[in-house]
Amino acid sequence: MIIRTVTMDDLNEVVELESDAFKMTKKQTEQDMIGRIENYPDTFLVAQEDGKVIGHIFGPAFNKRYIEDELYFENHPNQKDDRYQMVLSLAVLPEYRKQGVATKLIEAISQEGRKQNRQAISLTCLPKLIKFYEKRGFYNEGETNDDIPDPTGVTSVNMVRTL
Repeated sequence: MIIRTVTMDDLNEVVELESDAFKMTKKQTEQDMIGRIENYPDTFLVAQEDGKVIGHIFGPAFNKRYIEDELYFENHPNQKDDRYQMVLSLAVLPEYRKQGVATKLIEAISQEGRKQNRQAISLTCLPKLIKFYEKRGFYNEGETNDDIPDPTGVTSVNMVRTL
């Protein structure tokens, strides 16, 4: 397995992975992915095995500690002075889960964040994933202030890992 930065050649595979993982339409996902690949290709990483994308992690740099809803809808380029590396998505194909792929992707984006002098990595997750992220060095910093209501009524939490 190799981890590398995304290219536009990966578009179809990352759209498929993201739309399946988060139950989104492929059309909307494709538009989002194009903007993300164009705006922050250095912090959009894919795990590849035998020429196939098996997982990805991505997010922009940001100057606030926690993800704000706007980051999901407005793709902006990373800025040199942004202090935090956000993770908007971490997804792995079902047949490759529980094999360390997600952990390797987290470590790769952490390394990129350190290289870019970011202070921490920040993400949101559902309560069922808190232990997964805590085992990888993240701390639960409380419930999010999401403007977008979760249809199940579950509140996500802010997880932060110092770099």
